Amino acid sequence: MRATRTTALLLTATLLCGCQASAQPPEKPSRKPAATPSEKPTASPAPVPSATGLVREGLVGLHSSDPFTVKVESLERHSDLTVLRMDITTTKDGDAGGDFGYDGLPSQSVSFGRFRLFDPVGRKVYFTLRENDAEGLAFGTRHALAGAPKLPDRFLPGVHYPVEVYFPPLPPQVRQVSIVPDLAIAPFTGVPVTGGGRPPVARERDGTATPAPGSAYQWPVVPPGGTIWSGISDVHELVETPERTTEQNGTQETIGLRTDVLFRFDKANLTDKAATVLDQVAQETRERADPDKPPIVIEGHTDGKGEPGYNQTLSVKRAEAVRAYLAGKLGDTYVYKATGKGESEPIAPNTKQDGSDDPEGRARNRRVEISYQIKQDRPGATTTTRPSADKVRGSVREPAPFRPDPGPVVGSLSWQRFNDRLRVDVHPFYRDGAYLVAVFDVVLESPQIFIPIPAPFMGGSQPFSSGSDYGTFTLVDPATKARYHPLKMYTEFVENFVLVLDQGEVNRSYVYFPAPADSATSITLEADQLGTVPDIPIS
Repeated sequence: MRATRTTALLLTATLLCGCQASAQPPEKPSRKPAATPSEKPTASPAPVPSATGLVREGLVGLHSSDPFTVKVESLERHSDLTVLRMDITTTKDGDAGGDFGYDGLPSQSVSFGRFRLFDPVGRKVYFTLRENDAEGLAFGTRHALAGAPKLPDRFLPGVHYPVEVYFPPLPPQVRQVSIVPDLAIAPFTGVPVTGGGRPPVARERDGTATPAPGSAYQWPVVPPGGTIWSGISDVHELVETPERTTEQNGTQETIGLRTDVLFRFDKANLTDKAATVLDQVAQETRERADPDKPPIVIEGHTDGKGEPGYNQTLSVKRAEAVRAYLAGKLGDTYVYKATGKGESEPIAPNTKQDGSDDPEGRARNRRVEISYQIKQDRPGATTTTRPSADKVRGSVREPAPFRPDPGPVVGSLSWQRFNDRLRVDVHPFYRDGAYLVAVFDVVLESPQIFIPIPAPFMGGSQPFSSGSDYGTFTLVDPATKARYHPLKMYTEFVENFVLVLDQGEVNRSYVYFPAPADSATSITLEADQLGTVPDIPIS
């Protein structure tokens, strides 16, 4: 069973059918996203080819996993929503459960809410439309028993089940997206968005008592109506270098500078080297910060060594020094705010697990962060929310084409907990829009059933990604020493997870990361105690 974590995305109810959805986050632990406003397209783009041959196989079911095949038939743009049509079958010898939704207890969902759309160029994730709020059932096909709307019907072997799921409308310029299921199934990249198609209509259950293998069986379809919850999330990314970090959360960007680069030990006067670093930050700020959305916030932070009061004072003085320098370069076009947090907000441990000093962790905690709102795309604007390519970030490319095969195994890792033994087989990585897709298989080698509680690869020393199911996984570019962390949707991540496994079962896993520089043709995977996989090819 996948560990649950409370989500608290910024919430704004989206009105689609005249009824207001609740704007409060879920109170109980949940993997569900929260809502932000959806956008209605004002014009249809030029037609693109229909989806063909987009087929994935994988395991589905949190409590007991069964093999399924998912074929994408089409992704259709309508005036007020987006329709995903699929054909789903189980390849199990007997009937299968199929936990495709968030509703209900493990293996008790009746909807198909675990499918998500990701625009890797526009940097947004779209979630299924749901009844009333984030806790509601996803609209669309529901495999509920006749007369029992909250109890799931089973999938029969070899029977084709047409499934449709609804999402918020995609902006008119979006012509391709990736389907990133919250299931042990690899992403469907390069899915074309087509115009037209059948509008959503209610459908009744097929009257056939026992459909034969090879036939199609129609479950009930519930189109959106009443109070509709609609969720869209910006993505949040973090890239670290030895001198700085760059963190982007939707329209906000934060540049974190190591104070060891800016100041001498225990001092608040800028060094000569600091001028070079801050000149570059000033240039980036001028290009990207929106002066109409003040202020530019400069925060000072220290490590945990020394007295808290002294550290607080030092952090304020250092923030003021950086504020004064940036104001001198940028002028009064911007509004500035300097503040200090002392040792209160560490991003790394100050000590090791055995209680001894951790100099590297303390060095990461000594920092000054510059945050601002990014200029948005608009007529006449020359900047966008997408950083330009540089020595650590790659260009924003077209969405990746669909890849039916993950490619060869290029390296492996081993994980063991008591009698549980897992092997992680890594496949080549590839670029999708502004991001890098890491694909790997988690294989159970031990004879007993494996229950991933806690999640086997969750944690790590970076608070940003410690909540990821693969938080111990970091990508490192040996050429630049840049470190790339899993892509975040506020508290959730653009990834899937490890299921309950039987011996020999393969969990096809994936995680999205910020893409490294265009010059990078390979990268290293670091996985804390598990080890590293060097020279993973990038295409």
